[in-house]
Amino acid sequence: MIARLGGAALDTALAWRRRGLERLWRRAADVQERTLLKAVAAARNTEFGLAHEFDGVRSIDDYRARVPLCDYLDLKRWLDSAAAGAAGVTWPGRAPYWVKTSGTTAGDKAIPVTEAAFRSHRRGGWDALLMAAERVGGAALLGGPLLFLGGSTALAPAPGGALVGDLSGVVVHRLPPGLRGRYSPGEPIASIADWPTRLAAVAELVQRQDLRLLSGMPSWMLVLFERIARERQAVGRPLRDLGQLWPHLRVFVHGGVSFAPYRAVFEAWMGRALEYVEVYPASEGFVGVQTERAGGLTLMLDYGIFYEFVPVEDLATPRPRRHTVAEVEIGRAYAVVLTTPGGLWSYVLGDTVRFTATDPPRLVVTGRTRHYVNAFGENVIVEEVERALLAACRATAAEVAEFSVAPRFPSAGESRGGHDWLVEFRVPPRDRGAFAARLDAELIALNTDYRTKRRGDVGMLAPRLVEIAHGGFHRWLASRGRLGDQHKVPRVTNTRALADELLGVATVAEAAVRV
Repeated sequence: MIARLGGAALDTALAWRRRGLERLWRRAADVQERTLLKAVAAARNTEFGLAHEFDGVRSIDDYRARVPLCDYLDLKRWLDSAAAGAAGVTWPGRAPYWVKTSGTTAGDKAIPVTEAAFRSHRRGGWDALLMAAERVGGAALLGGPLLFLGGSTALAPAPGGALVGDLSGVVVHRLPPGLRGRYSPGEPIASIADWPTRLAAVAELVQRQDLRLLSGMPSWMLVLFERIARERQAVGRPLRDLGQLWPHLRVFVHGGVSFAPYRAVFEAWMGRALEYVEVYPASEGFVGVQTERAGGLTLMLDYGIFYEFVPVEDLATPRPRRHTVAEVEIGRAYAVVLTTPGGLWSYVLGDTVRFTATDPPRLVVTGRTRHYVNAFGENVIVEEVERALLAACRATAAEVAEFSVAPRFPSAGESRGGHDWLVEFRVPPRDRGAFAARLDAELIALNTDYRTKRRGDVGMLAPRLVEIAHGGFHRWLASRGRLGDQHKVPRVTNTRALADELLGVATVAEAAVRV
């Protein structure tokens, strides 16, 4: 009865939301300008607003003339003051929550979550749930527990009466009553700070639950699957696949990393295809939700966030072009810039995106502004690396658990460099040489600069596959104190630091293979 009533309520809310989205998309430019001016008016008398003359802002151009692009380090002195308990620094009052995040462009960061920012994050989660209900039906979705494999829900006290922790912990801390009873693994388990201990408790619990939805980062969800399989094998109750364990599970909400390299592995574990809803949540703001089965992530315009998009090539220039959602071009690489109700102003998020449509605005995440490999003028980005990996896996029946690409610099014995692909396989390729050759061929086809450097082996040698033994990437994360579902392995780096650290703590399963 509860599932039917709740499902009917979800279906009704979905119909209402769909109509609202259509209205938003028809007036995207107007909605975004009003969003910015509302945020400026709210923060006019803050320290940041006074310093940047917000009282004179009447348009987007006025705002841009006063507020330059910022990264975390540019805002750090303001945020440090607010985190110490000062009120009215970049947003009125004090933020009740602070989120700790392991930033990949500025080290560890503390991001404020004001009440307005919390409402923004909650709307993103709500929209994701509505899209999941649209895929499988509201009653079916609410017929059993919904597993959210997130960070610890434990929150620690901070100055000024605030609480600090993981973003997922903040969200769970304030789940509405209607979802709290469906939330798995529940707060007692989710509050366990130690990730391996929490994972073990989740694995033990969900084997007894009739799960209807999974949500989390794909790589960490696969770790959970492997643990469940080992436990059942150990007690003589092996499963053909996890579809037997969760026969009513039909949808996976995912984000954080590209799902493409994991999809085949995921469906092999489940024994069937699921419905998928991709989300684009960041600690700084909830950006997008996959509102259609195909076509990328829809940019969500009514979360109180004002978006700017800067051509990637402009980031290092004195006067970068700053485009609104109404001015972007399909297919071009942009850096995402956010002005949020959390008191972040023209904040360079660190992600790069490419729009696939403008009416409505849809995009795909292509990488990070500082995640690329360009040691030899090859300019290879994350999107190209992921596409090459997917092609190599398909060609050789391989399945990948984790990977990262780093430059291999010239040495006394070899004057040319190349790329090292550090890969942890779940299922090794049939032919490792063919796997490495396919990586090379795909990048040659995708990237003109790489193709030029690889021609005749003059500028770069072929890529080298370095196979990491099972669990190696997790040991590396643990060695850095970053073991857990909120942390990601950088897919590409422009130095040897990560690769050398990884090889220092992980076991190499196979000798390096080069084309």
